[in-house]
Parts: sequence; structure tokens; C-alpha cells
Amino acid sequence: MHLPGPIDIVSIERTLQLAIAPAFILGGVMALLSLLTARLARLSERYQEILDGSQVPPAERRQLVQRARLTYRGITFSIIAACLLCVLVIVSFVEPLIGVTVGHHVAGLLVVAMACLTTALICFLWEVLISARGLPLHHEK
Repeated sequence: MHLPGPIDIVSIERTLQLAIAPAFILGGVMALLSLLTARLARLSERYQEILDGSQVPPAERRQLVQRARLTYRGITFSIIAACLLCVLVIVSFVEPLIGVTVGHHVAGLLVVAMACLTTALICFLWEVLISARGLPLHHEK
């Protein structure tokens, strides 16, 4: 049985170090995805109540639809970010095995993944701000 030489171990250590950060980010993306899907489920339940005959003002109905669209977009961008991060981890491990340097591609994947994650977070923030409009969040004196 042939054990890998010092160069191989160093290469594997470097690969693991580079793949850990995207893996941690992926965990955060999955938490965001879970939160967004729970919010979308609640919005869907509320919309079903409206369809079943609950009397609500047209403005609330429009707000509900707007919030659902934003949440759906946030979910979409979160999934895209997660997929890109998975590809990034795969490429990070495959790169040293096949002996090809794809540093620019890896950097590009990370930039696009972070742009998608940022867009998802902006959608989430926008949805939260819309949902908080009607709530008494400040103490009146």
C-alpha cells in the first residue's frame, strides 16, 4: 500500500481549509432557507383563509401577495446560492486531484453565491419591513 507523500498531504490540508468556509456559509444559507419557507407557509395559510371567505381589506390582500413574492424570491436566491456553494466545494476538492488550477472560477463562484445570498437577505428584509408596517413597534408617549 502506497501512502501519499508530504506534498499530497499538504495539498489535501490546503483543500480542506479552502472548502471549510463555503461549507459554513452553506449552513447559514440552509438556516435562512428554513426561515423563509416557514414564512412562506404562514403567508400561504393566511391567503387560504382569505380565499375561504375571511373579510379583509384589498390593501391587506395586496400586501400579503407582495410579501409572498418577496419571500419566494428570497427562497429562489437562497437555493441558487446553496447550489453555487456546493459546486464551489466540489471544485475545490476536484481541482487538486485533476491537477488543474481554476482559481478564477472558484472566486467567481464565491462572488456570485454571495451576491445571491445578499439578494435573498434583501428580499427577507424587505418582506419583514412590509409585514411590520401595521404593527405598533414604537412606544407612544
